Amino acid sequence: MPWFRVDDTLAFHAKTLAAGNAAMGLWVRAGAWSMQQLTDGFVPSHVARQMGTKGEANRLVQAGLWGELPSGYAFHQWDGRQPSADDVKRAAEAKGTAGAHGNHLRWHKRRGVIHPDCEWCKEGEAS
Repeated sequence: MPWFRVDDTLAFHAKTLAAGNAAMGLWVRAGAWSMQQLTDGFVPSHVARQMGTKGEANRLVQAGLWGELPSGYAFHQWDGRQPSADDVKRAAEAKGTAGAHGNHLRWHKRRGVIHPDCEWCKEGEAS
């Protein structure tokens, strides 16, 4: 599960103050949604409207926290502050592979069991 990262200086950053609390609520919700959906900081207009008002979205654009696109909004500097969708997918895959290998070690290797459906048993892994 990826996390939407928020800098610890956000509360009193000039852009935050310019946008206002209501718009920042939209910003946080949209950031969490974007990370959950792995959109790399893109928020379609119809999704933004589910979370906030057009006026709040406009305040985020005016404050420089979002860029306005024909079909939605893009977080300013998303790629420098958040992991990309590809990074999140690679990390999840690596975690899954590590978990499967750990299960192999625990349930097969240490018990001297060779299981026909285990990729590491099939390969005759030594570790």
